[in-house]
Amino acid sequence: MTIASIIRNVANEAGYTVESNILTSTETTTKQLLAIAQRINRDIFEAYPWPKCFAAGSITLVAGQATYPLPAAFSQYQYDTFWNQSTRWRVLGPMSEQDFAEIRGYGVLPRVYQRFQIRGLTNQELFISPTPDAGTNGQIIIFEYIADRSVVPKTWTTSTLFAANTYCFYNGNYYRTTAGGTTGATPPTHTTGSVSDGGVTWTYYDGAYSEFLADTDTSIFQEKLVEQGILERFAQIHGLEGVRPQFDTQLHEEFGRTKGGKVLFAGGITRPTQFGRNGTVTFGGWI
Repeated sequence: MTIASIIRNVANEAGYTVESNILTSTETTTKQLLAIAQRINRDIFEAYPWPKCFAAGSITLVAGQATYPLPAAFSQYQYDTFWNQSTRWRVLGPMSEQDFAEIRGYGVLPRVYQRFQIRGLTNQELFISPTPDAGTNGQIIIFEYIADRSVVPKTWTTSTLFAANTYCFYNGNYYRTTAGGTTGATPPTHTTGSVSDGGVTWTYYDGAYSEFLADTDTSIFQEKLVEQGILERFAQIHGLEGVRPQFDTQLHEEFGRTKGGKVLFAGGITRPTQFGRNGTVTFGGWI
């Protein structure tokens, strides 16, 4: 359900009228409901690590380079997911500010494990210690993170008009068109650069998409949950009675339906996954 439909549903239930064009409206109630929708959708996103936002990232180490750019849509990292894929060792972290100060003030002793810290406001915010050298040059660090993408633009379809500077969604990817136009017959599937679909040129977009930018945008979350959050906040502002406070309960229930748990083995012959380095004996493990 589009954000325009959600806002109209809430307005109808509350006994208010909104304009047909939500994003470009200057009417007070329409603008207020849109602002509340932006806030509620963000609150839902930040409440839990939603599986729909899971993403995988990687960096390739370069000798003499200690800092690396994070993915453009990066919101936060998933705990305990940093690994050196080349050596099959964990990358420990995040380092505390005391650990980082020790590295700068005292120097770094040789260590088995690499460590990381996410710091600063620049594009290169992932700090790796010790600084890669010739021996670690080319090694690949992998990690899991939460992508800041709680909103999805209109899905690409053939013979559809897209305005200039708008976005589309197709097969899990986001694209942006600068010129706009009517789409052709070939859907966008590229993951770098710009490609024409036969009518519109689409540029692959890997950044955040966390706000509703068009009436046809949709939330990645269950529409009834978003509607309930908007309705409760709107009723609170306007002193409307008769709206039951169900949003928090629905939020927790929705996450419970989407998030799986780790399997724990309490007995039997089934064994958890064992990790080991190629050619290295792991004492106490299973061969």
